[in-house]
Amino acid sequence: MPTRSLLSVLLCSTLLVAQSSKLKDIKPGWNLFSKDQDVQMGKEYSQQIEQQLDVLPNGPLNDYVARLGKVIAAQPQAGGFPYTFKVVNEPSINAFALPGGPIYVHSGILLNAENESQVVGVIAHEVSHIALRHSTNQVTKSNALQIPAMIAGVYGQMKGGMIGTLAQLGVGLGANSLIMKFSRTAESQSDLLGARMMSQAGYNPIEMARFFEILEQKYGKGGSQFFSDHPNPGNRVKAVSEEITLLPRKDYTADTGQFERMKMLAKQLPAPKKKTATAGGGQVPNQPAQNSDGTRTWTGDRFRVNYPGDWVGLGEPNSPSVTLAPREGIKQEGNSTQIGLGVIISQYQDDDGKFDFKQDTQKLIAQIQQQNASMSRNAPQINQNSINGRKVYVTRLMSKSPLDGGNEIDTVVTMEHRGGLVYLVFIAPERDMNNLQKNFDNIVNSFTLL
Repeated sequence: MPTRSLLSVLLCSTLLVAQSSKLKDIKPGWNLFSKDQDVQMGKEYSQQIEQQLDVLPNGPLNDYVARLGKVIAAQPQAGGFPYTFKVVNEPSINAFALPGGPIYVHSGILLNAENESQVVGVIAHEVSHIALRHSTNQVTKSNALQIPAMIAGVYGQMKGGMIGTLAQLGVGLGANSLIMKFSRTAESQSDLLGARMMSQAGYNPIEMARFFEILEQKYGKGGSQFFSDHPNPGNRVKAVSEEITLLPRKDYTADTGQFERMKMLAKQLPAPKKKTATAGGGQVPNQPAQNSDGTRTWTGDRFRVNYPGDWVGLGEPNSPSVTLAPREGIKQEGNSTQIGLGVIISQYQDDDGKFDFKQDTQKLIAQIQQQNASMSRNAPQINQNSINGRKVYVTRLMSKSPLDGGNEIDTVVTMEHRGGLVYLVFIAPERDMNNLQKNFDNIVNSFTLL
């Protein structure tokens, strides 16, 4: 098939991990962020958090919680993130995790827990949120098409770092934030995975269930800040108790004997101090070197592709997504980044854990339509074709171009790979489509799955 017309021929010729009591089935969900981006995000958000909350300085309480946290973080299911554990001087009963490793435990946890294992249960629950990447999974599901453009803002002209560009999507640390407030499915997963890690670390996981009971008895199922930020998935005490019956029997002897002294120190803390926040900065990555034919090669998490040498690759190498675009195809207005001309390459995996090529393509297309206000909601025709002998689906969508206000053609090509979808979205103003055809066809021809 001639290189110059591959994409046009394709068009013309075709006109929440399910909840389970078996922890081996609990896996991180669909995610367009790399683990390194989780870590970067967590570092930036932790700076913001520590400018707002009364985080205790180094001392016995922080040392104690960090010691307990490191025991859980050492378990294989913790994912190898650079975990940190700090105590917030706040008597309300809560704890929270930021993407990539930072965990904060309110002093109210120490004040209300009955023993060390209950504190460890809270920590294990938060470690599980990070290990399962629940924050960036939720952002991914809510912003499938915008994320590569958002990352373009981080690594292109925009300042403000990862959290500055997340703000474009309305994502932050406020009430009901996708970063901080998890779904009931995510809560259930973290309960069960946390119980497994507690057991492996030598702490009795039944104490996690007992701590939930303490909170329910004291505040009801919705009265505690913990349940506000960690919605009860329903019968969580029963679910954790049932999970424990599947774990190997062992003696739980990891208690440090320091709990009562730490609880007394928590009681002696002064009233919390109030703080205010400031913002951080971003960075611009180096571009791959030009090849002998003038193109550049981008290697992502499961794919490799060549693109025009005068375009830029926006994203992180070896990550699940990238935006390839000429600089004039990137429209920057204040804190908003939009791609009006270029190619977005990314991945999609439905959280139900079951793969069906056409159904998952339909779900992806539906999400793209829902997330673009100017795009038609009518069901488009999803056509089957092939690239280099590989079955693909090709879908043509139309929306409003951010570059000239006219029509924009968005051609979505999906292909099966490793039990999920890899997809390419070719974006161009309708008036420029013929001029861009050669560039788009060369990208399609060079695209390789790894």
